[in-house]
This record gives sequence, C-alpha cells and structure tokens, in this order.
Amino acid sequence: MRILFPILLALFISGCSSLKVATDYDPNADLTPPKNFAIVHKALEGEDTLTSDRIIAALKNELMQKGYKETSREEADFYVLFHTGVTSKTRIDTDYQHVNMYPYSYGYGYRTVVVPQTRTYTYDEGKLIVDAVVPGKNKIIWRGTAVDYLKSMKTPQEKTTYINKVLKALMEKFPK
Repeated sequence: MRILFPILLALFISGCSSLKVATDYDPNADLTPPKNFAIVHKALEGEDTLTSDRIIAALKNELMQKGYKETSREEADFYVLFHTGVTSKTRIDTDYQHVNMYPYSYGYGYRTVVVPQTRTYTYDEGKLIVDAVVPGKNKIIWRGTAVDYLKSMKTPQEKTTYINKVLKALMEKFPK
C-alpha cells in the first residue's frame, strides 16, 4: 500500500492538467542545431509586456537548451514568433439524478423519477501559438499551440513558473 499510494497520487495529479499542446511542422525543413534564431515580437497596443517578456525569456531558454544560438535578425536562420489570445468560453453540463418519490408512491417498492440537472460554467481559455519562420519567405516551418484554462496567480514567481511549464511542454517536440 505504501508503494501504491505515491503512484496513484502521481497519476491523479498528472491527470488533472488542463494544458493541451499540439505541434505541426514541415518535414523538409532543416532545423538541426547549431542554428541561429531571433525572437521577433511586436507588442500590440495594450499588451501585457510583463507576460510577453516572460514568454520571450522562456522561449530563449528552451531553444538554447536544445543547442540553438540567439543572434540578430540579420544573421538568423529562422525567426521565432508568438501570439497570445484569450477567449471566454461557456460549458454546459447535464447529468441526470434519480429522485425517490417515497412515501408518495403507491404499490410495492420505490418509485423514482429521473430529473435532469443542468449546470453552466463560464471560464477564460488562453492560447499561445509559437511559430518558427524562414526569414524573407514568411514560411512557417514549425508551429506549436498550447491551450489552457486561465488560472489566477498572485505573484510574479507563480506566473513565471507557469509560463516556463507551458513553454517546456510546448517546445518539447521542437527538433534538436
């Protein structure tokens, strides 16, 4: 039992993740390191630059761990771009409950009625898209998408840790 409990706990914790990651790539593109990259990001009006800076730092870290080198735009073999978005979503769940009618039932045994119970949940879903693009051609050679429920985090450390976790999962399938 002592051995089984940590295994079940690990499975339960890993099963609760709402992060979904997907990737797509051009199989003919050569991204084997050492290649030079440049992160290209133009902040939009009203954009949260704190979050953008954390994403840029996490992207640089993940790419350098894979053997890529950061360089200027002019010397880059590929550009890395990212886009973020938030969508408000609504989920409607219906389950059916059996309601006992006893003592109002007549005859033998219990009588039950099935009653639908509908619940509506509204939540925000965040999406991060990371593209590797060939300079001058505007051709995407790799794309990664991460989607997750937005969680409320109170400290900058929590936000940085979460962004690092998302980028680690997203860049896991980036070629090395």
